[in-house]
Amino acid sequence: MSAPLFSVVVPAYNQHKFIDSCLTSLQRQTLTDFEVFVVDDCSTDDTGEQIAALIKGDDRFHVITHAHNRGVSAARNSGMAAAKGKYLCFVDGDDWVEPDFLATFLAAYQAAPDTQLVVCGHYGYLAVPSPAKTYSQKDLIANINFGTVGGFSWNKAFIRSIITTHHLKFNEDIDFLEDQLFAFRYANYVQSSEYVPDRTYHYRWRFRSNLAHIGIPFFTARRKMMKILKQENKQVLNEDLNNQ
Repeated sequence: MSAPLFSVVVPAYNQHKFIDSCLTSLQRQTLTDFEVFVVDDCSTDDTGEQIAALIKGDDRFHVITHAHNRGVSAARNSGMAAAKGKYLCFVDGDDWVEPDFLATFLAAYQAAPDTQLVVCGHYGYLAVPSPAKTYSQKDLIANINFGTVGGFSWNKAFIRSIITTHHLKFNEDIDFLEDQLFAFRYANYVQSSEYVPDRTYHYRWRFRSNLAHIGIPFFTARRKMMKILKQENKQVLNEDLNNQ
């Protein structure tokens, strides 16, 4: 059996209210050549039961269950380890996507076959509108830092072979800005990337959860992330990052 075009990793922990809309939106994709790994991070509510009922009979969907709660980075890593697709996407268990989420990514890769990353527009948290654009590595890093691209994992379609070749993973020792750290690490191997303004991802703003990361927690986590990157001495550490 040939590998699918896309692998989608969905970390889920206690998503009783939202997992239905998340997985249903993936089942309704116009592009059908994909696999989904739903990683139940030891939920204590009925998330696991809902997942089983929702994906029953759909062999594109697979469940990975953690024996204990390990956090979102570990959940994403478990999904990545199982993925076989050419391209890799992440969808958080409390968010949802438009029917052309995957198709939009594929069209962008087909239009620019030499690109190493495609970024889509989104609704919700820190959305910075921009026209379609091709980013150099330097511009990509600046826009992951503060800009349209952002450090999110869920508005991007990565090339999985880049991730596997360079052994990229989410850092399981941090619980905030872990996706931005991953994005910076990936950007080290990107010469050009495409931004597609079509808003195909819906980020669900959860007031208490997001508010808890504003202010001092954000800057504390950011300093920790920058320290990790500087210790790795990656090419991505241009003047903008080194001056942080």
